[in-house]
Amino acid sequence: MLDWNDVADDWTRHADENDYRNALLLPLALELLGNVRSMRILDLGCGEGGYSRELAKRGASVVGVDSSPRLIEIAKQRAPDIEYICANSNNLNGIESASSDVVLAAMMLMDVEDYDGSIREIERVLKPGGRLLMSITHPCFSEPVSQWVTNEAGELQHFVVDRYFDRTAWEEFITGRFRKPVMRRHMPLQDFMRPLLDRGFVLKLFLEPDRAVDQSRATRRMERLQRIPYFLFLLWQKPLD
Repeated sequence: MLDWNDVADDWTRHADENDYRNALLLPLALELLGNVRSMRILDLGCGEGGYSRELAKRGASVVGVDSSPRLIEIAKQRAPDIEYICANSNNLNGIESASSDVVLAAMMLMDVEDYDGSIREIERVLKPGGRLLMSITHPCFSEPVSQWVTNEAGELQHFVVDRYFDRTAWEEFITGRFRKPVMRRHMPLQDFMRPLLDRGFVLKLFLEPDRAVDQSRATRRMERLQRIPYFLFLLWQKPLD
């Protein structure tokens, strides 16, 4: 089975350099969370710790969790003062129940094998009234049969999708610089929302970003976001009782 640990160093380089992450995904997550000072935040799928470090700078008490030992090692090297735990998102035994004000699941829940189990654990570790901020690749535009159609000059014409309701997994190289592929997964949007709604979570925000937040780091290819939403942000609140 493919393992993110096998591409940990490639992923770290990618995260450091990626325009979508650094001009849109990371700054938008911080903006949506607002003032996090003195909050206990669980950074689920923390990777090399980029989000954790930014949250800690803003005064949050952060615990980063990732299933890759190598990514946890890199995260600890970059920020020794932040607590990091190596664990799967569907088995957070190292995290106390009702201990987190916020769970941040940045660009990771679309890749987990056990989504329902991950949501169950998120519910467990959140305090009553706590928030889950999740960002994912937009499931309406990221299925295996989805791509831009170009003309002879290479200009984008339109985007085509098919097989939206297929629940599937496949191997894919994130970029050509990765030495190994990772496992990608697809399910329709309703599958992302239903487990949270069934548990009484309230959807507070549904956002399809269409431009960079940090314009100083934006690139030309980000203009595509004004035609097709590549990403989706959902902010949920756990019920009080």
